[in-house]
Amino acid sequence: MGKYFSDVVDKAIEDIYYCYDTERAGAAAEALFQAAKDGDGDACYFLSRCFSGTCYSWEYHPFEENEAAAYAMLREAVAKGSAVGVLGALRMDMLTPDMRERMPFESVRAAWDAVNKKAKAGCLFCQYMIGNTYYFLDVIEIDNRSEREFGSRKAWDNWRREQMEKSLPLFESAFSGGMGLAGRNYRDFYEDGRGDLIPPDKSKYLEILRRGAEMGYPEWMYHYAAELEYTLHRPKEALPWALKAAEAGHLFGWHVVADVYTDGGEGEPNYPYAVECLEKTASRGNDNYACGLLGMLYFHGLGTPQDYGRAVYYLERKQSDTYNDLLGLCCLLGYGCQQDVQRGRELLERGRDGRIRDYGLGILYAEGLGVRENIGKGVEYLNKAAQANYTPAKEALTHYKKSWFGVWRRK
Repeated sequence: MGKYFSDVVDKAIEDIYYCYDTERAGAAAEALFQAAKDGDGDACYFLSRCFSGTCYSWEYHPFEENEAAAYAMLREAVAKGSAVGVLGALRMDMLTPDMRERMPFESVRAAWDAVNKKAKAGCLFCQYMIGNTYYFLDVIEIDNRSEREFGSRKAWDNWRREQMEKSLPLFESAFSGGMGLAGRNYRDFYEDGRGDLIPPDKSKYLEILRRGAEMGYPEWMYHYAAELEYTLHRPKEALPWALKAAEAGHLFGWHVVADVYTDGGEGEPNYPYAVECLEKTASRGNDNYACGLLGMLYFHGLGTPQDYGRAVYYLERKQSDTYNDLLGLCCLLGYGCQQDVQRGRELLERGRDGRIRDYGLGILYAEGLGVRENIGKGVEYLNKAAQANYTPAKEALTHYKKSWFGVWRRK
């Protein structure tokens, strides 16, 4: 038996939540699988977390998200007497009546007491879990409290505020003790506040970000860099933290590095280095941000020779609506891919860059690509793009003129 859970679970918590090493985390998951087969309910719960996505672990974790498997493992955890599993199911709003009947606890409060005992004994993960019950006010259900007991809305609000504030020393203890995940809700407490009960405190929010970065958590180095770059507009301070995050394995750090260099945060834009940074992360999987930005850079020939084929390659890999206009223009005109006018039009109409969208639609109507030719309508779109200082639109307009009778024609 380990210090807080079984030996396998104690080690898995350390390897998954106290470091950001994908090999160690992957090995920990394998060990949890075997322990779960042997009847370890806590192992079932931590496997459920592995299957539940990045919000339950960290970006670039090695686990495949699987909602059905997560739910199945959670049910097993509760049935096999995992107290943390009970609190986890409650937090995820999955503690169904039949799960309550199967759990070997008299009440959710009994499970809470079991977890709290481990928290007081020094288990950082349990401190985080108990902190969450205060932060999200799960204690209302755990202790069966209601507004009617308090006599006034003000008294009810004061009690709820007190419960939320009880989360802070627990989050602080787990966070400073080495569990970076525990800092997320700690950070959010100050970034967003809690409705009308807790006001935001941006200075404390930034302090927690900085502390997490200084403690060497890759996730926190990235988020601190992103805050410095995108919110505070301090690129020179953001750059070293972004580089540290990227070099420590948090590939999103390369996003910030690339943005600093494309925006000229270090002087003149350095597009070649931005391309180099983005390809480091795009090569590791479907990174929407990196693929979209790389597609844009290859399309325009920024930092690399213009290459429509490479642009389409990256734009097709992204799984978001960003740069739909560029992909649409490539499809419409057959740049780097087989021409597909219908798809090109659909993508252009969903595009976010008005200049590209208007240019593409202008060419579509002026040249009659998949629609009845209407040079006048096409020129209207092209004029809008030209007024937004899009050079290809200005060049396209030179190919059309209006006759004495007010009819638009090709020159």
